[in-house]
Amino acid sequence: MVMEGGLTRLLNYLVSRYIIFHLENPPSLELPLEIEHVQDETELIRTVNEIPQIEKEMVAIDGSSRSHVFSQGIVSLSSVSAFSSTKGIKGMFPSFNEEMSLELNEPFIALATPYASTGRIEDFLLHPLITKLPMNEGSFQVDLSRLEMELRFSLETACLSKFRNSPLVLVDGPLIPRFIYLDKSVVRHLIDRRKKIIGNNFVGIVKRVNTSTTLLNALKEGKMRNYFMIKYKIDPISFSNDEAFIIHLIEKNFKPPFKPLIIGPVSRQIEDVEITSSYLVIPFHPFTKKFSILRAEYTQDSVKPEELLSIPMSADGIPIPLALADKSAKEMSEATFNLLIQELIKDGIQSAFYSRLEGMRS
Repeated sequence: MVMEGGLTRLLNYLVSRYIIFHLENPPSLELPLEIEHVQDETELIRTVNEIPQIEKEMVAIDGSSRSHVFSQGIVSLSSVSAFSSTKGIKGMFPSFNEEMSLELNEPFIALATPYASTGRIEDFLLHPLITKLPMNEGSFQVDLSRLEMELRFSLETACLSKFRNSPLVLVDGPLIPRFIYLDKSVVRHLIDRRKKIIGNNFVGIVKRVNTSTTLLNALKEGKMRNYFMIKYKIDPISFSNDEAFIIHLIEKNFKPPFKPLIIGPVSRQIEDVEITSSYLVIPFHPFTKKFSILRAEYTQDSVKPEELLSIPMSADGIPIPLALADKSAKEMSEATFNLLIQELIKDGIQSAFYSRLEGMRS
């Protein structure tokens, strides 16, 4: 299709006529002829007019992973950082500064090699800071994800254990995540370690709620769905993720000036641990329809979600302690990773085309 005015005018036409409509208009709501009225006994959605302050210290933990693909296998490296809301960086691992090192007894380098096991003694005499995994046949991307996921999660759990007695511990992501690519035995080991250290002072902050269905799963059945259809004119089963549902819920039912909202709590059993989730909806500006939407996870009634709204947010809508822990972990992993890869290349290890291509893109 050719339009006068060229590509710019064509894109403007497609956006205004088609794309925005399909992004902002879910299917029309059709109420049943007979529908039971549901009382709002749960107070699932609450507007927060006054935000209580958190007085205690918060320690945020976050990790970072990087990988390089060589012709002879994959090398991954992870780092972890702990950042205090009152004292700044508590420590990192690994670290070039011994005074800042967390000194964790965990591997931070992982190898995946394409060689079949030969039973050599050298295969079992690795340095304690290195772990090794076999590569799977024909699943290159799985090997990458598996190495980074296992390495980073182990480091983060070890770091959480070190700060488990802090007044409040912020965890990047779910308290007990789901693992897709890891072997069941590995998953069992990782989750058992995490379960042993989770306390009432732990709060998981999930930033990517566009892949979450925790809220929707709690609303799709029975009286709760009916209640939302009647009061908020929105049907939970029309949506595939929590973020899209919450954005449409706000656009249909709230007007400027926007105030912070708490949606929840929603409780569920994960690996025999009762995890409670509340959604924090934080407007970037009272008169702008842009929001930071986070899912906070905690155990039982150990945390008041309203208090979490008092944590300063970055420009991206991330709690600043977590953002700074993430920034320092990424900077450390990048510096350490570049040094490691330079040493390997200098010693004659050849990069695979995948990593050479990634290098050209960057």
